Amino acid sequence: MKKLLLIVIFPTLLLRSQSSLEILDSLHDTNDWKLENFFSDGTRFETKKIFNKTLIAVKVSRIEKIDPDVISNVVMDLDNYGEFLSNANTLDSRILNITDEYVDGYQHIKVTLPFFSDRRYCFRMKSNDWNGNESNNLVEWYLLKEDEYESFNKENGTESLYLDIGAGTWSAKQIDEKKYEISYCLYMDPKGSIPNFLTQKINAMNIINLYEDILSEARSRIQKKNAEKRFNSESSISTTKSYRF
Repeated sequence: MKKLLLIVIFPTLLLRSQSSLEILDSLHDTNDWKLENFFSDGTRFETKKIFNKTLIAVKVSRIEKIDPDVISNVVMDLDNYGEFLSNANTLDSRILNITDEYVDGYQHIKVTLPFFSDRRYCFRMKSNDWNGNESNNLVEWYLLKEDEYESFNKENGTESLYLDIGAGTWSAKQIDEKKYEISYCLYMDPKGSIPNFLTQKINAMNIINLYEDILSEARSRIQKKNAEKRFNSESSISTTKSYRF
């Protein structure tokens, strides 16, 4: 089943709509998360009731030896999502605006289920410098109202269903010198006539798939960087002249 790509966003108080602010605050709150599954690889899957919403928030986490800053860089790398996301062939991603504070983007999601419309949304995202900060936040995201990019939305995907209720957050909690608990939480309402039980199943599969894609790409980048360091080190040694007296 195809997953819905869930973008990451960290808006300031002035940039968030009230519903997004409330959702993000609830996602950050460590209380009331209910453990649903604990997988053999150490992955935890949890759920949480969000206010009076009919759907529930979902959370996936695992202890990893991955630098949180690498996770943040991968999540923010919108231009290269097509290179490492497993559902990239169902996505049309575009950057709408870049400022010093945030990045606005757009995504059109091709839904392969029969009788269901495609989904699209605009989003705002910003990373948070991670230095073992108290909040542990790496990146947060939320969906924008359709009228924030009214002209663009009138020209793109008018037959698809526009989503504007959704938020999520990536975080990292340091366990020891090399280990971190990497977590991703989200709430997403896909709208339309999809039954709630099916929406919850899709959201559960989506968050796990996306989580694994991001961590896999982070490991790949770390391995590549380490390989380049070894190569440069070996090259430096091999070009050093040896003198005998």
